[in-house]
Amino acid sequence: MSIRISLIIIAVTLLSYWHVMSNLELQVIEQLDKYIVERGHRDSNLFKLAEDNQALFKKEYLARLKMADNEVFQAQFEQLFVKLDDGTTRLRPEFFHGAKQSNGSVIKEMTSFIPQNLTISPEFLRQHMVAYDLVSSYGPVWSNRFLDIYTSTPQNTCIVYFPEVAWASDMPSDYDMTKEEYVYIADTVHNPSRETVWTGTLYDPVSKTWMVSCETPIDVEGQHVLTVGVDILLNELLERTINDHIEGNYNMIFRDDARLIAHHEKMADIQEKAGLYDILQSTDQSLIRIFQLVKEKASKQTVIDDVEGNNYLAVTKIVGPDWYFVTVYPKSLLAGLAFDTACFILFLGVISLLIEITVLFLVLRKQVAQPLQKFLGATQQIATGNFNIEATQHLPLTREDEIGELAHSFNNMAGQLKTSFDTLDAKVIERTAQLDDKIAELIQTRKELVESEKMASLGGLVAGVAHEINTPIGIGVTAASTLADRTIETATLYTNKQLKGSALTAYFNMAQSSSNLVLNNLNRAAELIQSFKQVAVDQSNLDKRIFAVKQYIETSLLNLKPHLKKTLHKVTVNGYEQIEINSYPGAFSQIITNLVMNSLNHAYPVEKAGNIVFEHKVDSGRLILEYSDDGCGIPPENLDKIFEPFFTTARI
Repeated sequence: MSIRISLIIIAVTLLSYWHVMSNLELQVIEQLDKYIVERGHRDSNLFKLAEDNQALFKKEYLARLKMADNEVFQAQFEQLFVKLDDGTTRLRPEFFHGAKQSNGSVIKEMTSFIPQNLTISPEFLRQHMVAYDLVSSYGPVWSNRFLDIYTSTPQNTCIVYFPEVAWASDMPSDYDMTKEEYVYIADTVHNPSRETVWTGTLYDPVSKTWMVSCETPIDVEGQHVLTVGVDILLNELLERTINDHIEGNYNMIFRDDARLIAHHEKMADIQEKAGLYDILQSTDQSLIRIFQLVKEKASKQTVIDDVEGNNYLAVTKIVGPDWYFVTVYPKSLLAGLAFDTACFILFLGVISLLIEITVLFLVLRKQVAQPLQKFLGATQQIATGNFNIEATQHLPLTREDEIGELAHSFNNMAGQLKTSFDTLDAKVIERTAQLDDKIAELIQTRKELVESEKMASLGGLVAGVAHEINTPIGIGVTAASTLADRTIETATLYTNKQLKGSALTAYFNMAQSSSNLVLNNLNRAAELIQSFKQVAVDQSNLDKRIFAVKQYIETSLLNLKPHLKKTLHKVTVNGYEQIEINSYPGAFSQIITNLVMNSLNHAYPVEKAGNIVFEHKVDSGRLILEYSDDGCGIPPENLDKIFEPFFTTARI
């Protein structure tokens, strides 16, 4: 009975909800259409006025340019402008603070800038003075609606009417306006259509104002000579966009190129990005989806159904900058209204449902809830590892309904779990023993490998010792042999009483030279043996100590002489002898050995001579060791793998 009542209540509620929603959707779409059209007209007025004014300026400029008299302009230019010590030419300061003209008019709020080294030709003078006359005339008239009026040229000049701001007078002498968006946006590269264009929004942190610039290029015989621009304060528009909206809705403005202008949650981000907030580069998927839906809409469509975002989007364009103005109407508002209507119907059914639920509760409590409590106790016993459920719990095994079947299944499951856990424990013990054996085997193998490597390293060291001390020992033996032969000869002469003073002197000189030679080479052999001994100790010792970097590299290279002497390669060690480090010499020597052997084995074809270079220096207390060879290099596909353990291209 309760189920039937519930189904009837739900059906009636859903039907009422659907009916109300359908009517509300039609009304909302109609209201949004009227609202967005009116809003677009209202917010476009100031931008249309800016474009119309600049079109008038352009027309008047071209007309005056044809009738301009250079002689009159030359005299006027000399009266108005002055060349400063920094090389720039600027409007005299009195024309900003206020200067009365011969005709009784007062010129003020005007500044101008002509950069260093710009040749003021007659043509430039004519264009510049015509622009000056128009800016000084139109500036006071337009200032009630626009922040300023100005002109700029590709030659980096400007004329500015800006009340209370001496903009061009305060400009640095090396300032390049052509790199600013409000200048380059109108050039032939960025504006090939030569139409009026609009910049992105700009936030001034000092005045805490938002503004946008309208720029109209003026061409003469296909040559860009001037751009007229005005700055429009956007604070009122942005505040109206954010605060003036239908209750529950929100508005936004963005450009055709996805640059966000206004959004109630993004103004701080727009300000941080200096007005260059790109919707498509953001992480706001909702904002990206809205932009894409607006771009894909039909030309005359004003209301879009944002199915994924559960919104209606009312869209219009602000004429002038051609910005999109979008009002987002959440469908949840409709759902709320429809829900209120359906709630009354739902309330009527709740009373009947409560009565049925009360009856069901009493039945379920006895027939279902109490058996479930027993199952809960059994589950807790299993959690503690006690699988003998039948002995420890009073499960309803005697019932013949679904609860009884569940009790039997639960009891069987407990038995199977006990068997599984017992089997698992045995397997864990067995696998643990096997793992211990493997670990012991690996430890023994590691010890054997370490000993093998030490013996191999010792073999290389012995070969290096034999090779290096062979030369000083050979020289010492030769010198000693020579000394012995000459001593026998001198003794024979002395015995035969044939020894002359000059011969004895020569013998003494030869004896001294030979003994010095023997002594020096024996000392050299001792030094080599000591160095090799130190390397051998370092390779078997993991202690840190202080050692000279260059000397240790050269000593390590001596160990590699048996390998190097088979090649034509030249090894060079560059760096200061005095550089010392406190490190692990054994590991350091192994690194040197690995680098050189890698070059010998892989970098050069057979019988080709190469150059191997070590460079070392100290930077900010750190040792920088650079190693290079002029061999074949590492293939690009292997560069990312050089630090992978056990990676090699020399598989056998």
